[in-house]
Amino acid sequence: MNDFESDLTLLENLSKKISDLIYNNQFTQISQIDKQRRAIIEKIKNSETSHLQIKSRISDLIINNNEMLISTQNKFKKLTKDHEKFNKRLKAYSFTK
Repeated sequence: MNDFESDLTLLENLSKKISDLIYNNQFTQISQIDKQRRAIIEKIKNSETSHLQIKSRISDLIINNNEMLISTQNKFKKLTKDHEKFNKRLKAYSFTK
């Protein structure tokens, strides 16, 4: 496997890891992994290899990543909203005692 293919494999694995972290509500590591993923994307974009298939694969990964980021943001907003509701209920309950 050449360097380019290993970069693509690593990129795919990092994207899967981000997806797994989102699924498990573990958001703290996502930004660090996303930085690594973006660095690999830039490296691939700047390389001399520019086959249509490669561009398509990277484009698909970027689209998937953007969808995962939107999903994460929505999930985080919902969790924050639910947490605020819980805190209000807890506060209201504690005042009634």
